[in-house]
Amino acid sequence: MARAPKDVARELTLFDVGPVPAPRAALYAEVALNRPVAVQFTYAVPTALAPRVVPGVRVAVPFGQEREVGVVTGIARECALEKVREIAALLDDEPLVGADLLELTRWIGERYACSWGEALHAILPAALKRERESAKVIVASPAPGIGEKELAELEETQPKQHRMLRTILEVGGRIELRDLCRKLNLSDSAARTLHRRGWIRLEKIEADADELETSRAQRPRPERLHPMQEEALAALVASLDAERHGAFLLQGVTGSGKTEVYLALIERALAAGRGAIVLVPEIALTPQTVGWFRSRFENVAVLHSRMTDAQRLRMWQRVQRGEARVVVGARSALFAPMERIGVIVVDEEHEPSFKQGSTPRYHARDVAIERARANNAVCVLGSATPSLESWEAARRGQLTRLSMPQRISGHGFPPIEVVDIRSEPASAQGHKLFSRRLLLLLSEALERGEQAILFQNRRGFAPVLWCPGCKETLRCKRCDVALAWHQRIGRMVCHSCCDERRAPEACPTCTRPGMRFVGAGSERIELELQKVAPKARVRRMDSDTMRRREDYEDTLAAFGRGEIDVLVGTQMIAKGLDFPRVTVVGIISADGALHLPDFRAAERTFQLISQVAGRAGRGALPGRIVVQTMSPQHPAIVRAAKHDYEGFAEHESALRAELAYPPHGRIVRLLYEDLSEKLVIDASDAAGELLRERLVDSQAVVLGPAPAPIAMARERHRRHLLIKLPVDPAESALVLAAVRAVGESGAKLRPTVDVDPVSMF
Repeated sequence: MARAPKDVARELTLFDVGPVPAPRAALYAEVALNRPVAVQFTYAVPTALAPRVVPGVRVAVPFGQEREVGVVTGIARECALEKVREIAALLDDEPLVGADLLELTRWIGERYACSWGEALHAILPAALKRERESAKVIVASPAPGIGEKELAELEETQPKQHRMLRTILEVGGRIELRDLCRKLNLSDSAARTLHRRGWIRLEKIEADADELETSRAQRPRPERLHPMQEEALAALVASLDAERHGAFLLQGVTGSGKTEVYLALIERALAAGRGAIVLVPEIALTPQTVGWFRSRFENVAVLHSRMTDAQRLRMWQRVQRGEARVVVGARSALFAPMERIGVIVVDEEHEPSFKQGSTPRYHARDVAIERARANNAVCVLGSATPSLESWEAARRGQLTRLSMPQRISGHGFPPIEVVDIRSEPASAQGHKLFSRRLLLLLSEALERGEQAILFQNRRGFAPVLWCPGCKETLRCKRCDVALAWHQRIGRMVCHSCCDERRAPEACPTCTRPGMRFVGAGSERIELELQKVAPKARVRRMDSDTMRRREDYEDTLAAFGRGEIDVLVGTQMIAKGLDFPRVTVVGIISADGALHLPDFRAAERTFQLISQVAGRAGRGALPGRIVVQTMSPQHPAIVRAAKHDYEGFAEHESALRAELAYPPHGRIVRLLYEDLSEKLVIDASDAAGELLRERLVDSQAVVLGPAPAPIAMARERHRRHLLIKLPVDPAESALVLAAVRAVGESGAKLRPTVDVDPVSMF
């Protein structure tokens, strides 16, 4: 066993119960394990394995009373430790993790305050984190004859089984059990109980090819590029041909042809014998995007989080063998084991989904730049509305800015009309979902046989059930959030923990009857639209309707064929979609994120309006956009209506500079959460004292501890601390050292560390 520093020795004793002495070996391996400690562990290499144990291979090693899978990070001829244990098994004949990924994960560990082993664990497909690989998956399907009777039996006594069975019945066919449990926030025990009762079927089957592998959405090659595309491409190609690292911000308005620039650049890279990685922010964007790349290139690999373990492993191995030279996918595709990378593209780089939500909490944008640097490759960050971090980096010269300010169609930007929804007359039902202007434009478009998109960034029917007597809202018993009403299933649902309950007949607080549903989600928009436009073919696209991976592609394909007139949805329809017959876009409520307690609220509102508005008028037909709001004078909405990104960025950047918020400063967040409120308070208070003591001579400012914006989630109390620091490498090193000291202080509760967080929730 490795010698551990004094500050982690206590933790190691919890796992290591008596290392077994091994004969002195001729070779020793440093192995990174998925443990939150800043050390690698030393193991003796058995003589028979010595020639093949090299950095980058996976090994199975004893750790305490368990066996764990780790990655070899180094080899030594000597070891000063008196007692070491031997590697139990070698899992790879050749290095699975190449030298560039080894170095990249080490960099991730240092930058994002996690261990090297945690970073390595994160980049491997799930099938390679175990000793045995499996090409099979477990799928669930309803048993014949099972329906309402069984649901009624479970409704009051077994809510988890009820939720599981109801969802399986709604899907109707097979659904992968892992996906189902993740969506419902349940373990598989509910499904296995239903299987034992004979109400559902669980089958282990060979994993099919991923549906996205067959995507072939056509993107005809233009006869010639637009002059502004040519100018941007020339700058990128110059860096590519010189085989020198270049980091570029490609700022192009929606419809300016950024994708065609990516495609042309990748063609040049492939011709030079180099590969390309393209990141897109949402799986909902992937079907159309993957189709464009598959129609242009022969060997395209797809990597995204909704693939089965077997599918991801198969695709990962194709890339490793060099069979696929273009990789398209979400955030994790960045770690595809590709050699000779020439191009890395991060499309819609401003999207918060590029920030990893679990350890290591890396940002794909920053990691992409680092991986491109290590490979002397070109990194392109593309966006119509760049993050202020990227915009400021371009102003400082850290990124080369390439501008594409026009639509290649030659058409101007569709006009954006801002409607103050407060001045609209209420309908007979007493609500103001659709303004008169939006209804008029929608009616005219449908009469002409055109299509429309209506965006509402909340799912469910109503986000709040409110008591007019005591003014309280119905809240989740396990989380500090309001329950949302989902009318189709007749349940109040917590969007944090997924718990459900019936809507009460009277207020639980004051017993007054007649609680009211307040606000509107995407489900309500769909239902009300069918009333005002009964002949329109309406489809909703949100996480409640997109149950399976193929649902995304099926819906978008139907919309592309003109079988859907109006697409109603949440964030998954806000960006990346390119349908030339969409002429009307309605943003039902632009205020959803505007007043959240987050310094990025205005930026996200501006970006969202711009991205959703960009879905209209992309073909020969002119587009119209209606933005409904109760804050028509807010700078984010005023600037978005004018398509004025530069004006908004200048204004917002000045406000951030006054408070030293990013991009003019950095933030590190430490989050404590536990079932015990006292433990959370004690641990966070102690961390605050230690941080202030360690940073007394630095320019960093420690804020808190204080209750997190969501003070309880899934019955776990939550408090956090924020560290604000200058954009300075020396200050960053001091702060990260202090943060590691907190994590290794021996406290009963470890914090979740988020370096450069994109959300405070």
